[in-house]
Amino acid sequence: ARGCSLCPQVEVEVESMDKAGNFIGWLHVEGQNLSVALVEQALSRVHFTAERSPYCKALLSAQDAARQRREKVWAHYEETPAEEVLPVLEEKERTTNYKPVFVTEITDDLHFYVQDVETGAQLEKLMENMRAEVSSHPPVEGSYTPRRGDFCIAKFVDGEWYRARVEKVESAGKVHIFYIDYGNRETLPASRLAPLPAAFATRVLPAQASEYRFAFIQVPQDVSTGGAPARGRWALCPMPHGVPSPCPMPLAPQGTQ
Repeated sequence: ARGCSLCPQVEVEVESMDKAGNFIGWLHVEGQNLSVALVEQALSRVHFTAERSPYCKALLSAQDAARQRREKVWAHYEETPAEEVLPVLEEKERTTNYKPVFVTEITDDLHFYVQDVETGAQLEKLMENMRAEVSSHPPVEGSYTPRRGDFCIAKFVDGEWYRARVEKVESAGKVHIFYIDYGNRETLPASRLAPLPAAFATRVLPAQASEYRFAFIQVPQDVSTGGAPARGRWALCPMPHGVPSPCPMPLAPQGTQ
């Protein structure tokens, strides 16, 4: 650099002046920008102030080439992995979409199950046809061996058959089932269960009970049960399509009947 700067063809390009009155600019030797040459030969690095310069692109290009060679000032350079920039999703205003439903079950922890009113007629027709099929070809008692996860039909307390799913099998006399179209659960003997006919399977009509829960509500704890959720009194109430299902009844205050 010193040898080049002593050559006769030297040009100084003044870009600005600092507070002390010193010139700030570029030195060109034989038409070559000396700053670019120093960076290109891996003898210097680009200062961030060069971003405002018209030579910024040339300087950065020279620096990238020198860095790839891993020599001189870049001999021990280790590239820092680029941070992944996650896209910022714009928050969209919530839209309210009301849908008419039948509430068929409410649990102790304030989860509840509903049926879509729009598909109510389809379910009613399916239940009617299924019961007619079972009535004309009644299942042989004891012929069905329930297994966890099986879809089946179960005889409810009203004597009618409903679609269900086996959740747990403790014994032949104690099978835990979930009524897939209404959301309530029951423990029955295997003798009150039968295979679900293929014509009425969930591929024909999906399970109609959809589970929801109340937002921002905490179930009060019952100190008498060691902190378990407070339980209400339940009774059988007539539900849509003539199906009885548990419904909550308020507990009587202490000292009253």
